[in-house]
Amino acid sequence: MKKQFGKIIAVMLLLMVSGVLLLPVVFMVRKAAPGDFYLLLIEKFWFYPKFWNSLLYAAGIGAGASLLSLLAAFGLTKGGFRHGKAISFLLLLLMLMPLQTTLLPNYIGLRDLGLLDTRRALVLPMICSPFAIYLMCRYMEGMPDENWEAARLETGSLFQILFHVVFPQMRACAAAVFVFMFAEGFNMIEQPMYYVKQDKLKPLSIITDSMQAGEEPLIYAVGIVCMIPLLFLYGFYEEELADGLGMLKM
Repeated sequence: MKKQFGKIIAVMLLLMVSGVLLLPVVFMVRKAAPGDFYLLLIEKFWFYPKFWNSLLYAAGIGAGASLLSLLAAFGLTKGGFRHGKAISFLLLLLMLMPLQTTLLPNYIGLRDLGLLDTRRALVLPMICSPFAIYLMCRYMEGMPDENWEAARLETGSLFQILFHVVFPQMRACAAAVFVFMFAEGFNMIEQPMYYVKQDKLKPLSIITDSMQAGEEPLIYAVGIVCMIPLLFLYGFYEEELADGLGMLKM
């Protein structure tokens, strides 16, 4: 009886949280008029370059963060690194820090490297994501060591071990990292505002800079259109997300 009551409470809480999260979506759908989509997709040519910029940045960030976090997690957890746990703890602390604390150091680093006002300025800092590395480390810690040890006995090539042993077993977590980092890159706001000045390099997330007087109602149509790639991505990688995040409970 107590278990059934607990399940009912959990379902009710889940429905309440889902309703709160869906309120902005419902608000946008009610505010967006059919004519707004016609104006946005047919007449407003500034929409498409920024939309493709967002997709390009998000895809690069997702793919780069997945690869880099996988290599970093392998070195920290399976590479015999002494201070792996200490670094994992530091990554956890970095995850708790707000984004604004890293804007100035990243700006100085990009300035000294001559990367400001380039596409790389928006992609490279986000590839080194503490969240992606920490998530990959947690997942890799739950994998058995027998597979790595057997692979090391058969070959001394680190590339072959990574390609034939590590990558196949970490596919689910890599997909989860790609989806999360894709969404974060697609929705970034502060980085384009400070790291790039050319309008042709700015993504769709700071679309208000391109809007002229009287175009403010189009922002609701933009929000709905921007949800389509993310919803498609979440739906396509649904099983990988469930497997990748489910292993974190181990």
